[in-house]
Amino acid sequence: MVKEPKESKPATASEMPAAKTERRKIPGNLPYTSSPGVLQRVLERIPISEKPATFTTDFLGTVMQASGGAARPVIPILKSTGLLSQSGVPTELYSQFQTEGHRAAAALEALRTGFQEIFKRNTYAHKASEKDLVDVIVQVTGLARGESIVRYILNTFQVFQAYASKVADEPTGNSNGKKPLDQLVDEEKPRGVIGLVHNINIVLPETTNIEVYNAIFKSLRNNLL
Repeated sequence: MVKEPKESKPATASEMPAAKTERRKIPGNLPYTSSPGVLQRVLERIPISEKPATFTTDFLGTVMQASGGAARPVIPILKSTGLLSQSGVPTELYSQFQTEGHRAAAALEALRTGFQEIFKRNTYAHKASEKDLVDVIVQVTGLARGESIVRYILNTFQVFQAYASKVADEPTGNSNGKKPLDQLVDEEKPRGVIGLVHNINIVLPETTNIEVYNAIFKSLRNNLL
């Protein structure tokens, strides 16, 4: 007896393979991730982990303990901020970020590299408030304030900002912190007082007559002193 073939049923939405979504092209080319917490954990582990010859997805998942879809944007972000070369090799900036003394400055340089359009509008963006940053992001991207990508860009920026904001403000005047010499002279100069000093050389005649000396000194006292 020949069995009738079963009628195939159309696949349901849950059974169909997920469509591959393309990343939106946003004006300004600002990097972002919808999982800033994963990026934050990776940055926290860079100083305490070995520097790889190449920062691969295997290194990201095994050493940095960041894997899956949430970790996918991490390497592109590290490349766009200059911590990795386009071939995935850690840069000098990556090495500086590993050190305690240069980490803040390296994070600031990473922000300036990856978020150039923001710094074109605010050179002190690393110290800007959240409200001001959102204003700039909206201005750069043309997106509405309520769009999720605006929040993603902001949160990605803030991950680096947490380090970069610790960079000390550049001192004004001399780089060694000392006041210029002309300023010191000006401060030490008495205000409203003018002092004149005269040096007078007197050649006294040779004489035994005391009245001659008395006459000379009397004339000096009356006319000069």
